[in-house]
Amino acid sequence: MNKLPAIFRKLSNQLLYILGIPAFFLCFVLIYQPSHATTLLQMEQDMLSFNTTIIMCILLGVVLISRVLMMVLSHHQLRLNWARYVYWEIAELVAMSMFMALYLTLMYKGAFPYFHVVGQSLYALLIICIYPYVIFNLSVAYMAQKEEQATYDDSLMRFVDNTQRVKLMIASSAVLYIKAEENYVHIRYMEGDRPKEYALRASMKSLEELMHKHGLIRCQRSYYINPQHIKVLRRDKEGMITAELNTPQAQSIPVSPRYYEELAKWL
Repeated sequence: MNKLPAIFRKLSNQLLYILGIPAFFLCFVLIYQPSHATTLLQMEQDMLSFNTTIIMCILLGVVLISRVLMMVLSHHQLRLNWARYVYWEIAELVAMSMFMALYLTLMYKGAFPYFHVVGQSLYALLIICIYPYVIFNLSVAYMAQKEEQATYDDSLMRFVDNTQRVKLMIASSAVLYIKAEENYVHIRYMEGDRPKEYALRASMKSLEELMHKHGLIRCQRSYYINPQHIKVLRRDKEGMITAELNTPQAQSIPVSPRYYEELAKWL
């Protein structure tokens, strides 16, 4: 089974589920008042709004714990694919129905067997919550597809961090240079007429293949440079070599003697 796209584990997308599913449940029940849910929550009194609000809070707590646990485990030992993700969501619904049934059983003061209420709760949640689950899953899958299509463009450089997540995609022609600093690499690039910088948690070694593929050259231990943007190579009286870029406000880049000959061939 195909691996689940990393975009499904992004916090911003998980918030869709954490906030969206309980909110959808509350609005759907109060606006449309479906008979299967209304009968369960009304309790032969005017308690529909109160019970629905409490159930919404229960769903919020269950989905929050579930999604945080999913994100934590996926960063360590759990390898999610589509099948496991669907099973996880089914388990999420079952957990929600069990806690919902526990609350309702207490409210009914034991008038109905707990597992009978679990079945009724699961049925109500399936009928209502299937909509946000399908909508959110399709939306995130669509975003994953668009992201995947963008990565197939060979003119774009895909910068990934230490966790192999894509953090920046940019045309190779826009990159000026890359500088290593402690546990980060600083990507200096042009966006329109303005120079910008992005700090990426990665090592220079992890970028070697990407640099060679897109024509960036190592000019010093801590630098890769794009030869397309080199205006001139200069050597001062002390023998120090620097590369001046053809972009205003760009700093001069140090060039080691061992890389000078190779870099000069590109000019």
